[in-house]
Amino acid sequence: MGLNVPWGQFGIHGTIYPDSLGWASSHGCIRMDNNDVAELYSIIPIGTKVTIVDGPYGAFGKGLRYLKPGMYGSDVFEIQKKLKELGFLKDTPNGKFGPATEEAIKKYCKENKLYVRKIIDPDLQKYMGFDLFE
Repeated sequence: MGLNVPWGQFGIHGTIYPDSLGWASSHGCIRMDNNDVAELYSIIPIGTKVTIVDGPYGAFGKGLRYLKPGMYGSDVFEIQKKLKELGFLKDTPNGKFGPATEEAIKKYCKENKLYVRKIIDPDLQKYMGFDLFE
């Protein structure tokens, strides 16, 4: 079974290593007990929408994090959408922090007379209007 998000494809699958369950040790896949995966597959229709919640802050999960080139996720996607809306990002938001996002951040900082940076730190996210509420 798989999940498709703008920044990649991830699996929901079993494992032959049950001691690995419950640990954040993959790059996004959800590992389950093989019997549980078989049961899930038998009762959930293909195409069912899956929502993964990793903390109380929606797209920002457990809170604002330091984002740097090469990182990806729903928080990057939300920041890209904001940069696009404001006219700083020309590309379509995809949740991957690449060169276009880096350039958009630099332009945003210059335009707003902020320290020009390559990363998106929590202070910049707050400046952009991303306040966290539980």
